[in-house]
Amino acid sequence: MANFTFVVPVYKVPHTFLSQCVDSILNQTHENIELILVDDGSPDDCGRYCDEFASIDKRIRVVHKLNGGLSDARNAGTDLASSPWVTYVDGDDWVERDFVQSFLNRIKQQPTLADFYMYNGFRNHPNKEIICASYYTDGQRFISKEEREELQKECCMVPMRNNGQQLFIGSGCAKVFNLTFLKDNELKFNIVPYGEDSIFFMYSVEKAKIVEYVSKPIYHYRDTEGSMVHGFRTNADEEQNIYVHELFHFAKQYNKDNHFIDALYLRVFISMQRIVSQQFFSPKNPLGFFRRWKDCNFCFSQAPYCDIYKHISFCRLNRNSKIKYLLFRFKMYGLLETARNIYFRSKGTITQVRG
Repeated sequence: MANFTFVVPVYKVPHTFLSQCVDSILNQTHENIELILVDDGSPDDCGRYCDEFASIDKRIRVVHKLNGGLSDARNAGTDLASSPWVTYVDGDDWVERDFVQSFLNRIKQQPTLADFYMYNGFRNHPNKEIICASYYTDGQRFISKEEREELQKECCMVPMRNNGQQLFIGSGCAKVFNLTFLKDNELKFNIVPYGEDSIFFMYSVEKAKIVEYVSKPIYHYRDTEGSMVHGFRTNADEEQNIYVHELFHFAKQYNKDNHFIDALYLRVFISMQRIVSQQFFSPKNPLGFFRRWKDCNFCFSQAPYCDIYKHISFCRLNRNSKIKYLLFRFKMYGLLETARNIYFRSKGTITQVRG
């Protein structure tokens, strides 16, 4: 039996990216692993690529399924995992060769294991690679309810951080989960059109007794123009509504206090940015400017979007988020996407947040 499982959802991943991802896993310095490739009904040749990989390495298992989205693919892979530990890698990302060995060496030294481990990583832009800044010191553990809630809040703090220099802590990737912990707590990725990672993170932290941070960078996150967060989505507003509803449902379910709710509104703030860039003021939106402005203004006049100004402290935002906050406040939505593009061109990066 393998002692470490990689689950890789595959949907419309270019062959060169998928090959790099698979090679980084198969070439691990520790060989007793299994790789579960989940072909999520990809309409191109991805399914064939997966079968070809499996034909040359017996450690690969392939699942072909109807398209159900990223969450459904990860859940399908988790259901088939047979090792004590599981990690998720997106098909266009890759990992360091000593990922598994360094992890196994780490837990050998620990009398009490964590329920899951969070790792640092790299952000790989088309023109450069960034070694991400660590969130915490190596080996820091989150055990008490208060400590774990601070970790959950950190998942919301992107508008206050220089997130282009960090690997998003709420991502489903760059983590190693105890499979028994996931199954005993019936933890699965929510089937939602956006934000499944951060919702899963909230519930996982809530259910865990021990979470540990590892500062070693092992995960390569590829920023690409073709990713979901960059595309035109005709119903981005509906998708974000589902996402923020799930966040507040979580808070109500576990009786979170007002400080926690304030933190959630930072994620609502990010959702507003997504709605502007992916839908109302996407360059691919065919509607006229004033129609888009009117529709956007109506959307943001509804709760919870209209309530962000009561819950977000302007002075605590980073500079980029302060600009966006003011544009929202004065309903200058059309300038938001322009300001975003200028900012990222000046940085030479395409920074976004998955999950």
